[in-house]
Amino acid sequence: MPRGRHRHSQPLHKLLAPTTVAATSVVCAAGSWVVGETLVIRSLAAAAGAAAVVGAFLMRHWDRGAGKRVTELTTALAREEWKTDERVAELENEAEEAREKRAALDTKLRAKRAELARLRTEHADLLRRYATAETERASALEVRRKLSLEAADPAAKALAGAAAGPEDRTEA
Repeated sequence: MPRGRHRHSQPLHKLLAPTTVAATSVVCAAGSWVVGETLVIRSLAAAAGAAAVVGAFLMRHWDRGAGKRVTELTTALAREEWKTDERVAELENEAEEAREKRAALDTKLRAKRAELARLRTEHADLLRRYATAETERASALEVRRKLSLEAADPAAKALAGAAAGPEDRTEA
């Protein structure tokens, strides 16, 4: 297989065969006008005819080759268009499926966010209830402690009063 700059034939090589056939035909026809002998004229006319036949054969051969290439290219183009249309349809289908999945996931996400907001509200309510219950419990314990101190003997009361701050002494 040719490599580099020799890979493609030069334009001169492409034109050499048809130019040779045409030149031979023209030279033979022109020679028949110049030469006076009948045998030479007939041979030149036969050579011109042979050149015309060879030229016609070459042209027909090239025409068939070009027709085959055009058919192959048309077929390849149709095949590529079909593949492209099929791929576009597949991509549109995948895009539609992705949109449906995204919509489903968005719905699921909204539901999870709503559930999270509800759980946060419940948690805040529980914390408020717990804080209220602890405050009530602390208040009840304080009342019990004061009642037990009042019911106890006066020495314990004095001791408790001394242990308490100056604010409690003014109340007692």
